Amino acid sequence: MAVDHLERRPLVGRAAELARLEEVAAQAKTAFRLVEVVGEPGTGKTRLLGEFTSKRLVLKGRAVEQEREAPFAPLVDALVDRVDAGLASRLSEAETQLLASAFPVLEGTAQEAVVKPRLYRAMRSLLRELAPATVVLDDVHWADEATIELVDYLVRHPLPAPMLLVLAYRPHQVSFRLSRALADQAVKIELGPLSKADVDQLLGPTVSPHARNRLYEESGGNPFYLDTLARELPESARATLAGELAGLGTTEALVAKAAAVAGESFEPSVIAHVAEVSEQAVLQAFDDLVARDVLREVEGSGRFRFRHGVLRQVAYDGAAAGWRHGAHTRIAAYLAKVGAPATRRAEHVVRSAKYGDVEAKDTLVTAARAIATNQPAKAASWYEAARQLATEDDVDIRTELAFCHGVSGRIMPALEMFGAALKTMPEDHESRAPAAAFAALLAHLRGEHDWARLLLTSELNRQPEAPPLRLQLVLDAAMKGEARTAKPFLDAAPDDDRNRWTVPFAALNAYVKTVEGNRFDAVKAVNDAARMVDASDDDEFLTWLPAIHMLSWAEVLIGQHRLALRHFTKAVDLARDNGHLYFLPQLLHGLSFAYVVAGRTADGLAAVEEALESMHPQAGIRGALLGVWCQLQSWRGQHATAVRAGRRAIAAIGDAHPPLASLARNQLLLAQVHAGNHAKAVEEIREHLPKIDPYTRLASCCLLAKADTAHAKHWAEEADRLADGRLDVDVVFRDMAAAYADNDADKALNAAAAAERIGMPLWEATARLHAGTCLARDGRRDEALRELQAAAAMFNVCEASELHATAVREQRRLGVRVPHTGALANTLSPRELDVAELVCAGSTNQQIAEKLVLSVRTVETHLTHIFAKLGVTNRAGVARVLASQNED
Repeated sequence: MAVDHLERRPLVGRAAELARLEEVAAQAKTAFRLVEVVGEPGTGKTRLLGEFTSKRLVLKGRAVEQEREAPFAPLVDALVDRVDAGLASRLSEAETQLLASAFPVLEGTAQEAVVKPRLYRAMRSLLRELAPATVVLDDVHWADEATIELVDYLVRHPLPAPMLLVLAYRPHQVSFRLSRALADQAVKIELGPLSKADVDQLLGPTVSPHARNRLYEESGGNPFYLDTLARELPESARATLAGELAGLGTTEALVAKAAAVAGESFEPSVIAHVAEVSEQAVLQAFDDLVARDVLREVEGSGRFRFRHGVLRQVAYDGAAAGWRHGAHTRIAAYLAKVGAPATRRAEHVVRSAKYGDVEAKDTLVTAARAIATNQPAKAASWYEAARQLATEDDVDIRTELAFCHGVSGRIMPALEMFGAALKTMPEDHESRAPAAAFAALLAHLRGEHDWARLLLTSELNRQPEAPPLRLQLVLDAAMKGEARTAKPFLDAAPDDDRNRWTVPFAALNAYVKTVEGNRFDAVKAVNDAARMVDASDDDEFLTWLPAIHMLSWAEVLIGQHRLALRHFTKAVDLARDNGHLYFLPQLLHGLSFAYVVAGRTADGLAAVEEALESMHPQAGIRGALLGVWCQLQSWRGQHATAVRAGRRAIAAIGDAHPPLASLARNQLLLAQVHAGNHAKAVEEIREHLPKIDPYTRLASCCLLAKADTAHAKHWAEEADRLADGRLDVDVVFRDMAAAYADNDADKALNAAAAAERIGMPLWEATARLHAGTCLARDGRRDEALRELQAAAAMFNVCEASELHATAVREQRRLGVRVPHTGALANTLSPRELDVAELVCAGSTNQQIAEKLVLSVRTVETHLTHIFAKLGVTNRAGVARVLASQNED
């Protein structure tokens, strides 16, 4: 398979295979060696061989399907420029005559009756005269019989000369004789799918982590399909696959097109009806298509599928439009006749039904309702098709279409359809309250809060007891930071386990109690709601995503971080897997925050990037995501990036979302404190503290106790006033504030123990780092080292590189040698590292020379090399680079 469109990219994920090929090539300098490079179409056989042959003179040939009758075709392709009269003079006259049919340039009369063993001996002699050489034959699965027999002969009678013979082929299409001949005789290099890490490297940082994950899953790690999917089927890839299909016979081509129409997998009987040929003819065509690896059997099912969905798409596009329409008509009729479910028939009905076809419309509606929860975007397309077939408007279809548009993230079309449906829908219609409630939620997500509130109050005047409307009013108030206004509606909430509305009301009630009352007193309500959520099935969980999202934030606020992470993770996974994209950015915001708390900073960055990629143009949630980005980058030591993101977050949120604004100000404060901008941090946060919610104010007081040393005791006292000692999360911030104010190791260790209990490794490591420095100051060296080593280990796992480096430096101040194993160790020699570390410690050249028993001139030479390697010009630059390294 040609993969020229990949040639511009570096070879990724094949270092071991290339090294093995190079190893065998080195052996072939003194003896004959045979290598088989095996891999499915698109795995990069040709690309690997291209990399290998770019470094040496190689004789290259390729087998072509259309030349399978020409003897030795790939070998002739490789050798034709090297075979001349001079070479012929080194062969016997009999050998020249035998080879003249393959190489006309050889003088002599080709023998009409050829004895095959003599011919193979002659070809072997020819190869021997060309040695030493490297011969590479690609696409050997298309090789002619003579080439295969020659390889078999060379396996049994190896060349007595240095030569490397490389054969590349597809395992599903190679002849049994060739694979048997090579078995246990050739060095086998198998190319499998690329790993996830390889795919990330190949696609590069310009593609978001979420998109890389999706492309990896859809391509199966196959480089060709990966490139094709990433670039939306470029013409070069389409031409490659179309060329593969162009070599099919008439019946095989017809069956391949019918299979492309049939679906992802199919039975022979269905294809017979689509192609209008006998089932026996289909089975015979399948034999050929499977042999060519166009189709594959679905193990244990009696069904078949294309090798890859991209190949199916090319086959489908290659069929004439009119023929495709007729094929879909035939398959829809056949499936209806055999009683197939509506979901199986719908895709064909969409492509073949006529206006006014009531049966087709009903089929599409039935199919859409069956998949609406788990495939809303697909259901929306079927609802839309049903509307196009209907002769008059159907308010139920319009409303259900609006739900599917909204759930799948197409918010504006959904709002337009809801608006039109509500105008004509009877006031007592069972779908009116759910439709109005969901429309209000979508409007809220777009930032149209006034319109959402107006719609809810208007509909509540019509149906004051409708649970969907009351629930959405509570959710709307909670999301705007006005939870107190929702209490009257929660007081009348259902509490009967058999009532489907009990779970979301319980979740929202737990959140309101957490943010508006005593957080410790809310623990029982949170735990009760969490148990209800955990008892719900996946479809129920999907239905209540916004309410569960608020419950998860309540879990964060009371310090149940592991539970919050579990719920956020499940919500994101279900939303993503089932196409519920309308609320995905909010869920990813919560998940990214939970990742920060759990110390999983790389996962947190990936979640934020996915949310920014999938979000709707909403200022509020974008600002919230930038706030978490600020927090993540701050912990990772990227201070300038963090501070910029924090300022952008605050500007984007504005005054529309007080809880999010409070959180963003705290995140900026963290970034400024980590960056050492203490005065600026104190100045900017002070005026906003009275408006910040108690939980976030407590966390801010902890940071201010570190930043504002002149008033540290005041901030510690304020933290103590705000904290509830019954909640470990409060203990972390309260005791850290006290530890900063008094340089108290015991308080820091109390904070570390509380952080460990509730899964806050970054704060635990911060507390242990502070405890270690306090213990070292007090002369308690062994205790200090224990805490500093624990802090360094945790910061390293969390990828908090600068804080990790700080913990390492504190250990070195106590006389402990901590080896470098990161990127810096690969840049500087061991002696240069010693010199650089002493530079960071403030030693002069003379002091370094004395400590390392070197001359001053040698130290100066080392410094010259260090400056050049690190790209700095002075000792301060060396210190800065070392401080930024993630050292072990």
